[in-house]
Formats: sequence, structure tokens, C-alpha cells
Amino acid sequence: MQLIQLRLLSFKNHRDHRFDFQGDLIAFCGKNGVGKTNVLDAIHTLCMCKSYFQSIEANTIYHGDPYYSVFGKLEKDGQHEVACLYDRLKGKTFQFDKNPYARLAEHIGKMPVVFIAPGDIRLIHEGSEERRRFMDMILSQTDSRYLNDLLRYQKALDQRNKQLKIFNEKGYVDTLLLESLNAQLIAPAAYLYEQRKAFISSFLPAFQEHHAVLTQEEEEVGLNYESDLETGDMATLLMENNNADLDLGRTTRGLHKDDLLFSLKGFPLKKFGSQGQIKTYLIALKLAQFDYLKEKTGIKPFLLLDDIFEKLDEYRAERLIQMVAQDHFGQIFLTDTHKQRVESIFSEIGRKAEIFVLET
Repeated sequence: MQLIQLRLLSFKNHRDHRFDFQGDLIAFCGKNGVGKTNVLDAIHTLCMCKSYFQSIEANTIYHGDPYYSVFGKLEKDGQHEVACLYDRLKGKTFQFDKNPYARLAEHIGKMPVVFIAPGDIRLIHEGSEERRRFMDMILSQTDSRYLNDLLRYQKALDQRNKQLKIFNEKGYVDTLLLESLNAQLIAPAAYLYEQRKAFISSFLPAFQEHHAVLTQEEEEVGLNYESDLETGDMATLLMENNNADLDLGRTTRGLHKDDLLFSLKGFPLKKFGSQGQIKTYLIALKLAQFDYLKEKTGIKPFLLLDDIFEKLDEYRAERLIQMVAQDHFGQIFLTDTHKQRVESIFSEIGRKAEIFVLET
């Protein structure tokens, strides 16, 4: 899979910008604020139907414009066109070879992608929602049933929480309605739990291997899956916590409370890891994500590296580039403020990057 052309229209700070790509190593260089990261985000949008950074679509549009568009030409068993179009009034349309999808979920997995960005530190320091999102983004690209069941679970959870709040405020419970809402939540939960558990089991060895290569050390790294469903199925959890849910007006236990526990040498990474150790841990996670997606889809994902040289020490940065420049990886897009640094790093490993210099 190779992206050979990318065009942005009114996407973030790019009013109209076209890129034509020839190789596998592509760099976007320029001062801070010229829109390097936004180009990577446009590629992510073509792969995942949404921005990596922005959840509100209207905020992705160039100032004052009525819409944005992102177009790509793709080599993948022939040449294809992919397009994401968002209009403030009409909403989002996604097309593959000019044919619109009935549901955006139909596209997920056709163009697997891995994004490594400075903001990934949220995985370590913020709440469990970020770590569930990490699992969900990977599994949604490899298993259409997982994605569909996840959407079903989230919709059912929102409906149940809304109704629990109404019951709490009115002091009255419609038992039949609550049982119906419970059933909608129970149905997808078992499959999602089993897939998350199986994912961690197969993901862990690749993660540990990448971490060892990056550090050249034998540091014990851990990655453990924690779920309420370890102690009982979803139906049992809902029954046991029925009164608490009604008192609080929300669903207190379930799959939506799952978490990943990150450790280094047996201790919580968040509390005891240095900045360098945390960055290395995160990069190993993302490289293992690449391996998992490649194995499950049979496609080498796009690898997007944002500002990677600014956030790593020279040794770790060089180790990373040596790893990703191997044939094991596919097309790589990266950003950096210094063109000469990119040229120098790739020259040292005998590779040449295709460099685009962005200006304001």
C-alpha cells in the first residue's frame, strides 16, 4: 500500500495544498506553525475517517470556510481514489473510488495506520478512556464485528445512562424499560471482552521485543489488561450494581471501565518511569501496533511520526529510524523542524528521504 498523492482543501491551515509522493520515506520540514502535523493528520483522516487530534469536525475547517476536503490517490492492488468531505451544513461524506459509503465504519481497516505523536503521553498520564481508545483503534482496524459491537455498546451505554438519570430525578423506575436497556448492553459485551483479552495476549511479545531493541537493555516491561468482566459477565455486573446505578444515575461497572496497566521492572510506569523510559515505552507500543495490524490485515500500515526528533534523545531517535527504515515497514511520513537533520539521519543509515519544505 502506497499513497502517491495527497490534496488538502480548507483543511486546518492548508487552503489548497497538493503533494505527489514517489518513495517510502517522506518528510515534511519547516518552522513550527506551518502545518506539518496537519498533513499527517490529513493522512490519518483518510485512513480512519477522522482527525487524530480533533473530535469536533467544524474545528478542522480553514477559518470561515464552509467545508474541508481531503483527497488521496492510493496504490493498492491497482490505483484507487479516496476522499473525505465535510460540510458545515451537510455533514461528512467518505468516498472510495468516488463511491460514497453508507456507513463510515465500512472504510475502517482498508488503510491501516499508526500515528506516533508527542500527545501520546496521554496514554500514560490520563484516565482509562485513553487506553481503551488505544485498544479500540487497533481492533477496529482488524475486526469489523468488533467495531460494530463497540458502536452498539457505546450507543446502548449512552441510552442507559440517560434513562438512569431520568429515573434518578423522577424517583421512579420502569423495570421493563431498564431490562430492555440492559439486554442491549449485554449482547455485545462478551465478544468485546474476549477480543480485548486475546489482543493483549498476542500483542505483548511484539511489544516486549521492540522495547528491548530500542533500549538494548533487558528491562522488564509489563502490559496487563484489567476488566470488571474478569469477575463476572455483563448481566451479573448489571444485576449486582443495579441499586448503585440508580442512585448515581449512571452505569458504574462494565466494559467501559476497562483499563491497561503499564509497568516497568514491576512498578507502575506513570509513577516511577523517567521521561526517556516513558517515551521509549510509548514508541514500543506503537511499533507493536504496526506489527499487529500488518499481521491481521496483510497490509503494511502507514507509519506517521510527528516531531519525533525533538522528543527523543539522539541515541533513541537513531535507533528508531534504523528500525523503521527496514523493509519490514512500509511507507513512512515524518515531520521535523530541521531539513538538514532529516538528511543527516537518513544519510547515516544509507537511505534518502523525499523532503517537502513547508512555508507560511
